[in-house]
Amino acid sequence: MAGVPLYSIAGTVDVTHHRAEKALVSTWHSMTTPHFREALERGLNECGRLGAPTWIVDLTRNPGVPSQADLAWINTDCVEIGLRNGLRAVINVLGTSAVAAMGAKRWAKTVSENGLGTYDCKTVADALALAAEVASAKSE
Repeated sequence: MAGVPLYSIAGTVDVTHHRAEKALVSTWHSMTTPHFREALERGLNECGRLGAPTWIVDLTRNPGVPSQADLAWINTDCVEIGLRNGLRAVINVLGTSAVAAMGAKRWAKTVSENGLGTYDCKTVADALALAAEVASAKSE
């Protein structure tokens, strides 16, 4: 289940590529850093480059939630970047933080309204299994 490391931004995120499941896993350390948008945009662009239709958001380290400005950016530019890169699904791996879970629900609503599948899982292993299903499904 170990992925190939793609990039890390200290104090923000570590991103790995899981080739068999055609997914990228972003393990977030903090969503309240000045590097949040850079980290997310880079990951979505990597999804396109690697042909990975699923972006997995690992919130198990309780990284907090993005700022209001970053949430607004997710709802507009970020969704467009994901769609442009062939993203079909965003899977949240929820941690124990109720705040992180609420944040995930907020962005999941907008993401799904814009045509992407959104899902919640308890573990990265479950998310990767779901990502494999997404990858094997035909585009509609």
